[in-house]
Amino acid sequence: MAGFFYCASPQKYRHSKDTMNQSTPQPALTVKAKLTPVAWYILVACLAFLLVAARLDCAEDLSLTGPGPGMTVDEPFNVGQGVFLVRAIRVYGLGIFAPESLREIFEHENYLPDHPPLGRLLIGIAHETVAGMAGEGERPFVVTYGRYASALCFACLVFVVGWFTYRRSGHVAGLVAAVAMIALPRVFGHAHLAALETVTALFYVIAVLAVIRFWDQAEPPTAKRACLTGILLGLALLTKIQAVLIPIPVIVWALWKWRQKAIVPLLCWGGVGVLVFFVGWPWLWFDPVGHLGEYLGRTTGRAAIYIDYFGTKYADRDVPWHYPWVMFLVTIPMGLLAFSLIGGWTMGRRPQDEKSARPGGGVLLIGSLLWPLVLFSWPGITVYDGVRLFLMVFPLAAILIGVGAAQICDWLSGRFSIRLARTAVGLLVLTQAYAAFAFAPCWLSYYSLLTGGLKGASALGMEVTYWGDSITADMLHDVVERVPENSYLQVAPILHPAYLQMLQETPEVKRKGIRLIPFDSERQGVSEYVLYFERKPYLPELLQPRQSDAWQAEIQVVRKQVPLARLVRLNPPR
Repeated sequence: MAGFFYCASPQKYRHSKDTMNQSTPQPALTVKAKLTPVAWYILVACLAFLLVAARLDCAEDLSLTGPGPGMTVDEPFNVGQGVFLVRAIRVYGLGIFAPESLREIFEHENYLPDHPPLGRLLIGIAHETVAGMAGEGERPFVVTYGRYASALCFACLVFVVGWFTYRRSGHVAGLVAAVAMIALPRVFGHAHLAALETVTALFYVIAVLAVIRFWDQAEPPTAKRACLTGILLGLALLTKIQAVLIPIPVIVWALWKWRQKAIVPLLCWGGVGVLVFFVGWPWLWFDPVGHLGEYLGRTTGRAAIYIDYFGTKYADRDVPWHYPWVMFLVTIPMGLLAFSLIGGWTMGRRPQDEKSARPGGGVLLIGSLLWPLVLFSWPGITVYDGVRLFLMVFPLAAILIGVGAAQICDWLSGRFSIRLARTAVGLLVLTQAYAAFAFAPCWLSYYSLLTGGLKGASALGMEVTYWGDSITADMLHDVVERVPENSYLQVAPILHPAYLQMLQETPEVKRKGIRLIPFDSERQGVSEYVLYFERKPYLPELLQPRQSDAWQAEIQVVRKQVPLARLVRLNPPR
């Protein structure tokens, strides 16, 4: 990576006003010179895609990829809904534009309107594309195929973060920011899942960065420019409800910067965003007020989700206010966290030669990062599953990491050679990517040295896993080999019946005639084997950290001496 830093800096492609005013004509840039910076970020994005695509398989579904995280609880919904939408579009063809056709699709009993359609549509497109090449057998859909959507969105996110940072802070900052995306274990882990978090992060970040890129000027943006960036806001709103957090920092920043002159651009931006959201989700058309209220109020009507935090079981609405802040800080490698703090200070302060009190785009970036954490700290706001609900702030942190690394590089360059400074920073960043390999494919279990790593986090009573990904493809293969043919296998915890149903459809499970059933301590005569992952608030007492000789561990997935998933064999009752 250190060698990446020797590419020409962005200053090579910029001209100052003084230079432009000189009578001497400036030589035109060659195509090669213009494409060189872009090529670096495309290269890192392709590398990111290949690293993710190398480990996507959740159940020996595809020979093109290696074993990856196990199927998570939400993936069956996302892939199933995405496939439903794509196949419906294929069936209706051009007739899809008729209101009657859209009503049949979006009011069909199989359509699930818990999230807007864009993210799931991309997952469905990825599934059908891969299925067209690899086939899907007798199953209605294959979760592994849908995971390619997140892999591609992650690669795009790496490019966007790197390119934006380069344009704003130089090549060193841009490359570090792009590589930092791969070195953030939980972000990298979500890129392997057919879930909405990576898609949401991509469009959330693009919408925020577009405002910073095109609005950060002395005068307010024109109505045309505001409308164009509003389209990106609308696309973000079409991914997941977290996108509704985008406007607040933008509104505060714009009003602070331009006062009443910001009102028209904000109305154009927000109006176009809402219009795109409404047009892009036909389910809203048929009862706008009722369906919008149903969508916005959905989280208040569901059962509570429980988490384990510092050894205490909390309902999602009762989690202590500091939960999102702690989880954010302890899931970023410490070296990168230090860079981000330096980068935040750099981007947040006003340049010494700038007399205006108007805030720059760096303030908006920091505000867009902090605002979700502030909101999820508010009493009564539901938050659970580690950093999953605010994963979109991590790419913004990667930009700060890049800026901070560039600052350190500049500081070292003043004391040592440029080559030595860049090599030192490059090697430090690469060491921070250790967890991306050491935790594979259980990246969602990563904790930094602030907690003493995963082992320290477990001792503190933090969640070591929560979504089923720790029942990896390799483990599932070993489980099928160990459990007798045509027998029952108990599974825990069952957070939703669809999870168990899709796990049952795994070809190797069906081939051996193994029937999966929810765990019941009274079924020891029916099934002596239990497969479970360590989500303590949902595990029965019998499977809690071992206090007796009630069972024997047969197969375990362990990281840093902490069991994340087990196949156990129950001992006969005495």
